[in-house]
Amino acid sequence: MTKKLWGAVATVVVVVVAGLGGKYYMDQQDETIEALYPTAPGTFVGDPMPYYDGTDFLIYYLEDHRDGEIGFHPFSLFKTRDFYHYQNAGEVIPYVNEADDQERALGTGSVIKDESGLYHAFYTAHNGDLAPKEAIMHATSKDGEKWDKLPEHTFFASSAYEANDFRDPYVFYVEENDEYWMLITTRQEGTGVIAKYVSDDLKTWKDDDVFFKNDIGNDSNLECPSVVYFEGQWYLAFSDQWDQRVVHYRVADSLEEPFEKPERGIDHVDGAGFYAGRLDTDGDNLYLVGWIPTKEEHDDRFNYNWAGSLAVHQLTESENGLLAALPEKAKDKVETHVITAEQLAGETIDTDEEAVIYSGTIKGSDDGVLALSFSKDNQVLINLPEQTISYRNTTIEDLGRGVPKTEMPIEVSDGKIDLEIVKEKDIVVVYVNGRALSNRIYKAKMRDWKFVTVQGDFVLD
Repeated sequence: MTKKLWGAVATVVVVVVAGLGGKYYMDQQDETIEALYPTAPGTFVGDPMPYYDGTDFLIYYLEDHRDGEIGFHPFSLFKTRDFYHYQNAGEVIPYVNEADDQERALGTGSVIKDESGLYHAFYTAHNGDLAPKEAIMHATSKDGEKWDKLPEHTFFASSAYEANDFRDPYVFYVEENDEYWMLITTRQEGTGVIAKYVSDDLKTWKDDDVFFKNDIGNDSNLECPSVVYFEGQWYLAFSDQWDQRVVHYRVADSLEEPFEKPERGIDHVDGAGFYAGRLDTDGDNLYLVGWIPTKEEHDDRFNYNWAGSLAVHQLTESENGLLAALPEKAKDKVETHVITAEQLAGETIDTDEEAVIYSGTIKGSDDGVLALSFSKDNQVLINLPEQTISYRNTTIEDLGRGVPKTEMPIEVSDGKIDLEIVKEKDIVVVYVNGRALSNRIYKAKMRDWKFVTVQGDFVLD
């Protein structure tokens, strides 16, 4: 990733308290990272947990050190107001680095602030060698950075759910009921469900039955759920753990009504190169905050793996469902180049170390297939006959072989394509008519790239 570190001031840790329930003053790296798709130095971003505090977006995440320790995935924190300048607060809630501890690994959770201004974090404690493997735990903080763990509030799955799949708590306040709801990823009767627990004090939680049951035609777990009220509707998002591995969303007019697929369009805005997206809003805008994965051995020949770089889409409502774009506040920080006729005809485009956007409206023939060729064997393909955009790690000559690594349906009428290509080092996110396709392409950070017309015709509109 492109990172500019400025004003870096390290504050030294002064207290380490062992055991559960202690207050942890962790290393705070008071530095600002300038990037559309940030990571902390030397680590990777897993499952984000955004919380808007009225001024800043506090984006907690599972930090993936890949360092071989017994424990893994502490909560770490980025703060931002524009999704380009990120203050790196570092690790804020640690795991317990002991083989037999429930908190050997931390899993996804959420953060909320109560009416007194106290922050509450609810998170998964995971240890694959224990039974049950997963528990829900609680911590509190006055400032969102220094946390007190409260092990006495720990709870496990009720008998209605699968105890070894019980994680990803998402807590929100329901004003009409004057109570807090916690959504939990779990399983029931052989399929993925989102359970609902309720509380009036954020301390004790009662099972209140299934909130949502898998409706996507498989038995996948529904990971990292979130619920947000925005412009008169409730939106539920969750990630399909297997099969498609995309972030789906559902819509309801109230929390008492069923959440259903959008009436028009499709139920996701990005492909399998973007995962674990959580919804959040500042009241005026709706965002989906997830991560773009690395690849095995950091090689384009291989599959995606877990964790990577933080990524944010700004969502807008339309008659065809939710549409995705680069957040406007971030877009203002990055140079935009208008795509030229010469470039569209195949002129080589220089790679750039900085984040850059290429934008334009083009028109293709009904049989048009256009490749964004980031090396001899890495193509992003816009296919008008199939109405798809896809990524294939193959040559132009071999496009007909194999299957895409990630693919998205698009809606293109009369051949008109509103195209935006966002490139930052090895991250390439392509927006076509409000649909996104996110990817990590390692060769994109070291090679010039070009448009290649595979078939049909394409011109500037």
